[in-house]
Amino acid sequence: TTHGTLAINGTQLHDITGGRTLSTAGTTTWTNTGADIGRIEELMIDVTTGRVAYAVLSFGGFLGIGGKLFALPWSALTVDEGKKRFVVNVTKEALDRMPGFDKEHWPDLSDLEYAQGVYRQWGVTPYWT
Repeated sequence: TTHGTLAINGTQLHDITGGRTLSTAGTTTWTNTGADIGRIEELMIDVTTGRVAYAVLSFGGFLGIGGKLFALPWSALTVDEGKKRFVVNVTKEALDRMPGFDKEHWPDLSDLEYAQGVYRQWGVTPYWT
C-alpha cells in the first residue's frame, strides 16, 4: 500500500550503467503519435518503498494558468532516450475528459481506492499489487 508521497522537482534521472540522464522538471511529454501533450512537473516518491508513485503531468492552460494536473503512474510513461523525452499513450481529447486536479488541491494517493482508480484510468497495474 502507499503510505505517503514526497514531491521531487527539478530532478534528473540517471542511468549509472550507461551514463545517460533525463531531467524531469518541465520535460515535454509526447503522445505515442508524436503530439506535445504537456509537461512533467514533479515526481512523487512513495516514502515507504522509495519508488516513484506517479509523475505530475500538466496539461492545457496558458502560461501556467487554467491548466489541469494529472497523477500519471510512472509505469504509464516510457522514455524516448534518443530525443530525451517522455512518451505516454493518451490523446488530448482523453485528457480533456479525465479527472485531474489543480495546484491548490492535490490528490491523496494514500487513499487506496483513489490511488487504484488513478492507475486504472491509465490502464496500468499499481506497483504495490
